[in-house]
Amino acid sequence: MSTSTPRWLPGRRRSSVATHHFSCTAAFVMAAAMGCGTPGAGDAPASGGAAASGGTFGSGGSAVGGAASGGASSGGAASGGAGSGGAAGGGTGGQDAASGGAASGGAASGGAASGGATSGGASGGSNFEPVFILGADVSTAQEHDPDYIDTDGQTKSIFDLLKNHGFNYIRLRTFVDPMAAGGYASSANGCSGLSESYGDKDHVIAYGKQAKDAGMGLLLDFHYSDVWADPGNQIIPASWRSASTTQELAGLLAAYTKDVLEDAIAAGARPDMVQIGNEITPGMVAHLPGSSTDCWGNSPGSVSAIGGINSSEDAWDRLAILLKAGIDAVREVDPTIKIMLHIENTDDLDGVEWWVGSAVSRGVDFDVLGLSCYTEFQGPPSTWQDTFEAMAAAYPELEFAIAEYNPERTQANMIMKNLAGGRGLGTFFWEPTRGGEWGESMFGANQTALPEAFAEYDDLLDDLGLAAP
Repeated sequence: MSTSTPRWLPGRRRSSVATHHFSCTAAFVMAAAMGCGTPGAGDAPASGGAAASGGTFGSGGSAVGGAASGGASSGGAASGGAGSGGAAGGGTGGQDAASGGAASGGAASGGAASGGATSGGASGGSNFEPVFILGADVSTAQEHDPDYIDTDGQTKSIFDLLKNHGFNYIRLRTFVDPMAAGGYASSANGCSGLSESYGDKDHVIAYGKQAKDAGMGLLLDFHYSDVWADPGNQIIPASWRSASTTQELAGLLAAYTKDVLEDAIAAGARPDMVQIGNEITPGMVAHLPGSSTDCWGNSPGSVSAIGGINSSEDAWDRLAILLKAGIDAVREVDPTIKIMLHIENTDDLDGVEWWVGSAVSRGVDFDVLGLSCYTEFQGPPSTWQDTFEAMAAAYPELEFAIAEYNPERTQANMIMKNLAGGRGLGTFFWEPTRGGEWGESMFGANQTALPEAFAEYDDLLDDLGLAAP
């Protein structure tokens, strides 16, 4: 993490105060924001809607003042009230949880990968289903030297190195157009930018193919933005901002989802699990950039009048339309791909129950609930366990995963392994090659694996039911 920027490396800002997480109840106006700033008067939402009267934004840009006027019904959040699900103080910074995956074509014969059995070829229509998902998000690794030094001193790809320690799933994030102004890789507006459009469809498919060829599962994490999407910012992609209705926006989202998946499958990079949005606690495809929006998407300028914020009942209806558009697109391409929805308010059981209940009551049909579990932001493992156990009891039809975590690596995995009914699919470590306020990296100088970090996973394999490599 760069010490010159308040964001996570390479682009997530998190509040360092646990109480900045919002709390939700059955009502749709919840916690008070902390560390808020007022948006500029000139920051207007899409379709001419104005920011909610009296509304403020948390330091990370999540709506706190309610739904945009002209977009939400009169039932919108009260002026000055935090939008339900809006993360105060910048939210958790759109980390990508590692989850999901399909065995590469190498496991097509039905062989197990790291102790997991596959129900068919990974490039076909069947999912890789290990007895436990031991996953990692390695999205940023594509931007660096491909060679890593394992604990045995051998130089390996990141995929082969992780497999050598029992990891069997890879999570990769994707942006719509990272080179668009304000995008993840853009150098516009004084941003440093990247040499390539990392995170776009072509890069993600190419890297996903490497994961599949290594015999690992693949979770594809759609951010539905050109830049980081997280509780503080869910900025609508530049190419979608001409949409004038929620239905039109949903059509663009669905077409994009299908395009990525169809090309991924054609290239041999079929995902076994797809994440519809990233840390979408406050909503998805919801914000517009403003004059204070930085290079990582922090501090959006306004809430779109047609986007998927969840600050009122009508606004939740719009969010449901967008969620269902993404889910339906995935199932149209391949109905066997598992669907995950990922939120991050794990330390707020009432808020998680409210969010999931709001989605389910609107007919949002998904398979897996993924939660973020960082001690820095979501509290101790005992809190995570309480939330997962309560949600598993309330929703027997759902499966569960820790979409992102660090540290408390052993406890995170055992919470999932011991979830009642075997419905804890597994975990996704974010990101093993990176370290910061959220947790330490698993690598040292010259991309060398830290023996003590990987020994913890080596020692876990038997307890997780995974065969040692």
